[in-house]
Amino acid sequence: MVLDTEIVTELVEEIAGRDVVQLVELIKGKVDVSEFKIAEKLNLTVNQVRNMLYRLYSHNLVSFTRKKDKKKGWYIYYWTFDELKAYNLFLRLKKDKLKHLKERLENESEGNYFTCKSEDCGAVRMNFEMAMEHNFKCPDCGKVLEREESSKRINAIEREINEINRRLEIPFVETVKRAPRKTPTRRIRKTSKKTTTAKPKIKTTKKKTAKKKITKKTQKKKTTIKKPTRNRK
Repeated sequence: MVLDTEIVTELVEEIAGRDVVQLVELIKGKVDVSEFKIAEKLNLTVNQVRNMLYRLYSHNLVSFTRKKDKKKGWYIYYWTFDELKAYNLFLRLKKDKLKHLKERLENESEGNYFTCKSEDCGAVRMNFEMAMEHNFKCPDCGKVLEREESSKRINAIEREINEINRRLEIPFVETVKRAPRKTPTRRIRKTSKKTTTAKPKIKTTKKKTAKKKITKKTQKKKTTIKKPTRNRK
């Protein structure tokens, strides 16, 4: 089970940078990957790799263990990417952004905005209350403000909301086919049957022999018993 690649790419680019995506794809689904191996495969120095990993560590997306090299005497760090925490962070960021966009959409739909189209004063944009305070004139150049057609902004916000909803529908995992593991269950069952069948045979033979001995003894006793003779007068 592996975290969806689309989620990983989007999340890592947002919180750590595009250069970290390749590193995460390298260690994703693995446990305790040596930083020296990561540096070797990415053709980077260990310090560069650590800098990238610390960016993920600041968001609790990776954990590490360290072991001391007996020959060289320094510590080697082994890293693991936490896919569940990454997915939960992805959901939290997207839900926060979705909430902010819905508030913007509501303001754009209900409010009236005024702008100055002069190239010299830049992007001056005011709502109705602020424009009324400035007598519907631009505070920079003094030109009359024009009412803005907000349909383009509304459409752009709606497209972004739909895209986030699509991202939230992506499942946590995509299944990975793995070869079934061989288990020695049949051998164990065969040996268990032999042991169970061997015991009652021993018991039954003992019982049979014991019965035979008893019957022989009783037969001998029966044959040796003499009937008492009566005295003749």
